[in-house]
Amino acid sequence: MSGERETDRDKRESQENSFSLEDGAWLIADAHYAHYNTALYEFLSKLTPDELPPQLLLMGDIFDLLFGYAQNSIQPNRKMVDLLKQIARQCEVIYLEGNHDFGLQPIFGGAVRSVPRSGQPLIASVAGRRIALHHGDVLQGTGYELYTALIRNRFVDRSLNLLDNVSGGSVIGRLERYNRAKKPCYRIDGFEKRMQKRLDILKKRYDFDLWIEGHFHQNIRFDYFNLPAFACAKTYIVARFTDGSLEFEERRAT
Repeated sequence: MSGERETDRDKRESQENSFSLEDGAWLIADAHYAHYNTALYEFLSKLTPDELPPQLLLMGDIFDLLFGYAQNSIQPNRKMVDLLKQIARQCEVIYLEGNHDFGLQPIFGGAVRSVPRSGQPLIASVAGRRIALHHGDVLQGTGYELYTALIRNRFVDRSLNLLDNVSGGSVIGRLERYNRAKKPCYRIDGFEKRMQKRLDILKKRYDFDLWIEGHFHQNIRFDYFNLPAFACAKTYIVARFTDGSLEFEERRAT
């Protein structure tokens, strides 16, 4: 009975997290912006107001290291933060927090709609289908759940910031070096088969017809869509409503 009650609660929460997906919306995932990876900034900063989409969905890990309650992680990203605020004055910007960028409401305020992990997936009803959008760091196991709760804790983030101050920037610097050493572009063997099993579990928790996420950097579609990682492909997705159906067009950033 407790499992059934949990499933019902999850479905009610997903219904409360509904939103309207706009025709022509852009979906950008996993750009991992940092001073050593500025491709997304270079692309977005060149766009004129007329070239912006009606809606920009940032699907998480847009920044490589941005913790809203660790002030020392914000300043290195200030240029990109300010650009997103500027874009948000021209079109709707919805930011699904990832595992590299979270606690964003204090950073963006009301300019950008930031959606924490607890508020995901967002659900849109399009052409008679329920579309679920999530960063993707879900069903990762008990260890990950403990880890992700810890790193999102305000006290932990502020303590990290304090340690960073007294150590001359060594904490943020070490995290940055760790992230920079990782290779974001890779293929996961048997990914589609693994995702099929994962979808079976997700469908018991949430009411949706199509699940869209980033996080895994695979750019694979079937009855599931893992978005291209901008950090790897330098591409983004445009949602199109055509003849009563929803289609996705992959475009290269130029």
